[in-house]
Amino acid sequence: MCAKPFFTVALSEIILSLQNSRVKELVKLRESPRRRRELSLFPIEGLREIEVGIDAERIFTEVYYCPSFFRERGEEILLHRFKETDVELVELGKDAFAKSAFRENPEGLIALAKIFDLQPSRLSLGSHPLVLVLDEVEKPGNLGAVLRSAEAFGVDAVLLSDAVVDFFNPNVIRSSQGLSLRMPVAVGSKEEVLAFIRAHKLSICGSSSKNAVPLWEGNFTDGVAILLGSEREGLGSFWMENQDESLVIPMSGSADSLNLSVSAACFLSEAARQRRGQ
Repeated sequence: MCAKPFFTVALSEIILSLQNSRVKELVKLRESPRRRRELSLFPIEGLREIEVGIDAERIFTEVYYCPSFFRERGEEILLHRFKETDVELVELGKDAFAKSAFRENPEGLIALAKIFDLQPSRLSLGSHPLVLVLDEVEKPGNLGAVLRSAEAFGVDAVLLSDAVVDFFNPNVIRSSQGLSLRMPVAVGSKEEVLAFIRAHKLSICGSSSKNAVPLWEGNFTDGVAILLGSEREGLGSFWMENQDESLVIPMSGSADSLNLSVSAACFLSEAARQRRGQ
């Protein structure tokens, strides 16, 4: 049974047409990094993800909703929270919302939020920080999964070095379960990221099979930046030359590599284990 609309809206005010300019704009924002940059806006889809964005004090401009997709998990309460603000609320018909949504099984909520600053200089680190550096990360699903692990293991900041993927890609938000909206993340060139690391006097532990020692022999108890390479190429010459220690995840099976998010979880789990023993 479909939930009843939370607001009383005249039928003429509900957007039904798939050719409506707002629907077309939602599709562009979902699909185009360039359009997101042009408007300085990005879509956040789903109840949980929007709630994380609210808690992270992200700035919202519009919320699009379709009661036909509500799962009665608090969608109406969320809309009521937005009703008390200056955020514009727009109801879409079922087909219009389905066209606008990123997910195959949408939850009936899409919010537009303002893009936020990702400069390394905005990050503030405490003593003995645990930092994760991802070089040339390409896949939004991998990035989102890594951010979930980073949050779970207490990473203080994630630095994206020459990132290929757009951080505001809807799949980054979805695969991170919204944690991308509140994790301390910065994006920069290799040189900018290295300068940030050196300024904070962090050692750099890179993941590599070349002249590497087993992961558990690394020292993660002091301020450290864990460095992981791209999904396709691993670490290039720049980071190989600038890392302080090269570590490898020992494997006894026939596989010669692990998915980026799995590798990150292995490193972060070991770092958390060592730090618990301090």
